Amino acid sequence: MNVPHIKVCIKNFRVPLFFAANVVRSAVLCALFCSAFYTLLCTTSCASMQTPKRLFVYVTDVKKVYLLPPSAVEHTVSTMQLFEGTFSDAKKTSMTFIASTDCTEQKISVVMMNELGIEIASLLYSESELSLHSAFLPDGIKPEYVIMDFQNVYYSSVLLDAAYKAAGLSFTMTELDGVEHRFIKDGDVVVEMIEKKDGCITLHNYIRGYTYRLTELADE
Repeated sequence: MNVPHIKVCIKNFRVPLFFAANVVRSAVLCALFCSAFYTLLCTTSCASMQTPKRLFVYVTDVKKVYLLPPSAVEHTVSTMQLFEGTFSDAKKTSMTFIASTDCTEQKISVVMMNELGIEIASLLYSESELSLHSAFLPDGIKPEYVIMDFQNVYYSSVLLDAAYKAAGLSFTMTELDGVEHRFIKDGDVVVEMIEKKDGCITLHNYIRGYTYRLTELADE
């Protein structure tokens, strides 16, 4: 399988001052949550633009896994989801927003909105580009770490298994009574666990100490 050459771009822009108080509150929550991830997702000398041959993520402190191309998606996904996230820092940081998610053989696209439907961030991963645009995220966040979690949720278990084995880790998927579980392990240690059940996806990363919950929203 060909691994894409990726252009990475992180761009920040300003928001007009006349937005409503709810927008400001959402921005503050987003900033607090993302700041908690800052030390996980970036180093002290993050480059804002680069064109690496292959993108990778440190799944543990010493073992890295390369991103798979968008064509590795198991099924096409196009959905609106309620995102609820918590991070086990000293303040138990948490946030909630709406995510419009599209995963196809060409791209992963995620648009994040507050409760007023105003965009607070967008993420794109394709054969040629990885970009993160946000008014609120701290400089230096590495979008490949976010993409890796989406890959763990939506990508082919066979291809993920091969990618993790190459890094000295294991990836397993089980399904029973309509409930799917995905496990990433380093030996006997569970690094990450994903449960997919009844339109709800729960992801626990035990090493980094965060949890995502994605609940599909019904069409109106």
